[in-house]
Amino acid sequence: MLTPLNLSQRVGPKPETTHGLPHAQITQHGPDEIVDQMRDWAFSLPGVNEAHSLVSVPGARAMVMHDEAACNHEAFMIGREIAHIHPKPDNGSMHVQLPREDAFEVVEKGWGEHHTLVDLGRRPVGLVMVYSPRDKAELIIIKSILGRSYEYATSKEAAA
Repeated sequence: MLTPLNLSQRVGPKPETTHGLPHAQITQHGPDEIVDQMRDWAFSLPGVNEAHSLVSVPGARAMVMHDEAACNHEAFMIGREIAHIHPKPDNGSMHVQLPREDAFEVVEKGWGEHHTLVDLGRRPVGLVMVYSPRDKAELIIIKSILGRSYEYATSKEAAA
């Protein structure tokens, strides 16, 4: 059983986002160096391949689990994709698949919002858009959320 995330409350107002498809963050993107650190960390996790997302905008980079990795298939968005990170101009926001209780916590603490398809009842609770990290402190929180998606898929903790 996964331990609670215990996220802090995100500071400041929620960023502007689109409410259709594609589901995107419009304001409050993090600086390139912070977003690059997040991407580098995400794609360095054991068993993760970097690939084009099968469900996102062109240029989105997907975290796809290796074919030989034993995984929880409820953690996949499509194929073996557990998350994808959006490119510019939507720099650094991402969609991740999380356990239901973690998805609610991410939304309640202001770190993200349910995907449009969840709001429409076309996907179960768990698919969330996580906002781009704006600074190093937020990067730590976002890595914990991305790490939870990885842990949900693999039952292995992601090293910070």
